[in-house]
Amino acid sequence: MLSQQMTPYGMIREILQKRVSLQLFQSILGQVTMSVFSLSNGCFWPLRAPWHVLGTSFLLTAAALGASGKEGQVSYHQDIRPIFQAKCHGCHQPAKAEGDYVMTRFEQLIAGGETGDQAILPGNAAQSYLVELITPVNGRAEMPKKDDPLSTLEVDLVRRWINQGATADTPVNAVEKIDAENPPVYTRPPLITSLDYSADGAWLAVSGFHEVLLHRSDGSGLQRRLIGLSQRIESVRFSPDSSKLAMAGGLPGRMGELQIWDVASGELDLSIPVSYDTLYGVSWSPDGQLVAVGCTDNTLRAFRVEDGQQVLFQGSHNDWVIDTIFGTEGKYLVSVGRDQTAKIVSILIGAADGTPQIYRMVRQTKRVIGDNANLVRRFAPMTGRVFGVDYSPDGKRITAASSLDGKGYVNVYASDIDSALSEDLKKIMQKVASSRNQE
Repeated sequence: MLSQQMTPYGMIREILQKRVSLQLFQSILGQVTMSVFSLSNGCFWPLRAPWHVLGTSFLLTAAALGASGKEGQVSYHQDIRPIFQAKCHGCHQPAKAEGDYVMTRFEQLIAGGETGDQAILPGNAAQSYLVELITPVNGRAEMPKKDDPLSTLEVDLVRRWINQGATADTPVNAVEKIDAENPPVYTRPPLITSLDYSADGAWLAVSGFHEVLLHRSDGSGLQRRLIGLSQRIESVRFSPDSSKLAMAGGLPGRMGELQIWDVASGELDLSIPVSYDTLYGVSWSPDGQLVAVGCTDNTLRAFRVEDGQQVLFQGSHNDWVIDTIFGTEGKYLVSVGRDQTAKIVSILIGAADGTPQIYRMVRQTKRVIGDNANLVRRFAPMTGRVFGVDYSPDGKRITAASSLDGKGYVNVYASDIDSALSEDLKKIMQKVASSRNQE
């Protein structure tokens, strides 16, 4: 049986190396398809991909991998690195090196950490300390500490790679050396994808490349550079008490990552790998105990800040989830998708037609398919597409930002309105718009 926790490349190589029959291949494909539907910690293929599409993708990828090297050879870059990236890099990276062990750099991966024992002995998996740490005993392993153990097949892949010499085959142009000691160097201003002021007014967080830049909001200058694994920083948000900073981003096409930073010390508290692509729309619950993100596998997820455990997994969108926000009382969580829907949940959204709109969170009329009964107010359209909206702290104004043809626009609207519905209005609002008339 293939494990649900195994990486896609590992699954493919197992099939290649066993030279399975067509009947066995179909059986394995069924297991893979079911694992895609049941995974709760990230998916490689689309959740709703048809069987024949999965089979075609599987065969094409298998053929490509089979041609890339001799049979039975385990690749560090294609087979081993994705396992470590999904299971280990969150706690063993330059910004957060538990046990002084960094697994994102090949030389340090081999060398080991604070124990002084060499982690990997090329050619000798049986005596390699890392293999001892990742091998489950009675269903439990020393590493990873905060996640399920590696599957039997994944541990076997690591053993085989080590016994084959533990060589590095990562392409030169894919090796990155960016950390606090080797910060990004900008030859031109970076693309800014997200900004956020802290609630206490002291800080302004600005997204950069591989980092979040912390500026003093009084304009006195840059104070800290929070450099992590993610190349792409899509969203930054301060916690309600301004003590923490959450970042959603990742390595496009390879890994999504949620980072939680301590603002006062500049230390990385949590790094949580999520799915196999960039994350979007990070938000905090009002009590600061939960953080939500949107994923390109069409899921909305929430994590407990205390220990990084996933506490919510919702897959009701039909496309990428690109933004999230909690209600002011923390009872509701709203997600907005590229499928042009908002799931649950008064909410403020910006539309592709440039029209900011306010919706109430709790329905006051009976549900009718095609109605728009939760709409409270639709504002005058802006130029271009709306990319960001937000309320003022007192809820009396909203701001909306749009862009078109290289120009940006920001509008401020009054939102201190009476949203109560009379019984007559309820009867009208619960009708589909096309069925309403003057009577």
